[in-house]
Amino acid sequence: MNVPAPRLPLASALAALAALALLAIGATAAADDALEDPARLAAVARAAAARESGRPEAELEVGAIDPRLRLAACRTAPGAQLTPGTRSSTQLTVEIRCTSPPWRQFVAVRIRAQEPVVIAARPLGRLQVVAIEDLAVVPRDLASVPAGYFRRAEDVVGRIAQRTIGSGEVLLPATVRPPPLVHRGQSVTVLAHAGGMSVRTAGVVLADAGLAERVQVRNAASGRLIEGVVRSSDTVEVALE
Repeated sequence: MNVPAPRLPLASALAALAALALLAIGATAAADDALEDPARLAAVARAAAARESGRPEAELEVGAIDPRLRLAACRTAPGAQLTPGTRSSTQLTVEIRCTSPPWRQFVAVRIRAQEPVVIAARPLGRLQVVAIEDLAVVPRDLASVPAGYFRRAEDVVGRIAQRTIGSGEVLLPATVRPPPLVHRGQSVTVLAHAGGMSVRTAGVVLADAGLAERVQVRNAASGRLIEGVVRSSDTVEVALE
């Protein structure tokens, strides 16, 4: 014999349903009020910086994230990438993005590592040709090294000091330039590339420049000024859009 379940009075049933609805609303509100954990932001930023810079995470130091930051907790895994133009030798900026709810946050990441750096082993005079015995390769903290430094001594041998350089100074492309392959007023062949085609014409260089350096050239036929890259002692290459 089946015994029917006791029925709640209508008022009691409605009260129970209302209580359940309030609990559900409260749970949703609590989820909506949840804030993004700064520790997760730091981890996401470090992983993105390691992935895109090729550096191990142990060498990356995430900048302080303001604990007062009140970002709604991301319901999905946040995306992250380095911002354009911020790939310096030591300082990176990571953009973290969330789609639900939509927000983005920028986080600074610093590279803490040492690299081999070429320095002057002794004082160098202006216009002195650099020899191997003038150089030393030493480990330096990247945070203290200007961008553009050399890592190998052989890349500096034969270059010319552009000014007096002190012993221990980090050598840069601007301070030790390659010997000029072309000279001001020299006639050269201009090799121009455009749309998969190459055209050769005559030109005159307007300044001394070394191998792989940029130099202005005057087109001998049209008089137009163009800029190209020195490829040899008599050739300047130009890429035309």
